[in-house]
Amino acid sequence: MRKLIPLLFILTVGSSSVALGAASRKTSGVAYVSPTHAVGQDSYVSGDIKDKILGDGAIVYRVKVTPGTEEGTFRIKARKVTIYTAKGSLSGTGEATQTIAGETVTVSAGSFTLTKGTGDLKGHRLTGEFAGDQKDGVYKFAYTGTYR
Repeated sequence: MRKLIPLLFILTVGSSSVALGAASRKTSGVAYVSPTHAVGQDSYVSGDIKDKILGDGAIVYRVKVTPGTEEGTFRIKARKVTIYTAKGSLSGTGEATQTIAGETVTVSAGSFTLTKGTGDLKGHRLTGEFAGDQKDGVYKFAYTGTYR
């Protein structure tokens, strides 16, 4: 079951000096996540992230895995993704496709939208795309996105 639960990494972190209503800025980063447990049809995933603008933080999300359109593929939907930083949190959703071929697990076509902020991140948003792979139960996702 660990191979079926990636991600979604969904990312960002740290603090930001970008004022509300400021122009969008391009960002990028990496998230390392692992599944922790399952409750019913939901799997819980957590880990850490490092974002070019927001810095270091933690990530937690809940995913539902469904069969994909081709053998060995799965659709991953993160119904709730939250990143935590020193200045607040951002929450939203994400999704991706996971492919398992033998011992190789890859995640592609990932996207996320984090729009609900707390603390100094209230009114901010992070959207982006990601992809990555899994090794020894740890998923590594590289992403690019837009922070506002």
